[in-house]
Amino acid sequence: MRLTFAIIALAAAFSLAGCFEGPQGPAGPQGAAGPPGPAGAKGDTGPAGPAGVANLHALRQDTCGAINTCELPCSPGEKLVSATCPGGTIAITKTADGESASCSGTDGPAFALCMKQ
Repeated sequence: MRLTFAIIALAAAFSLAGCFEGPQGPAGPQGAAGPPGPAGAKGDTGPAGPAGVANLHALRQDTCGAINTCELPCSPGEKLVSATCPGGTIAITKTADGESASCSGTDGPAFALCMKQ
């Protein structure tokens, strides 16, 4: 009887020994980064911009002619807001009627943006 009891106690001790954790070891090194995930879904269209864009007037000349000069005059009462002259030189002129941009030294294109006052 004692032998049976000793065998059962020993079996129980071995069974319970697997249920308890020992001390934790140090953390391992960080693994390599994985590949990036897939692109997210496209967002909704944003709200409309502020009113007033109708006050802008765009000017464009695709070629500047044989003398490589483009004239971009704003209409009377308009103010020159921006001028672009790739590869050339811009000169801005103000008169009593309005403003204009002159683009020289390039064969074009030339762009200007005027705003009604």
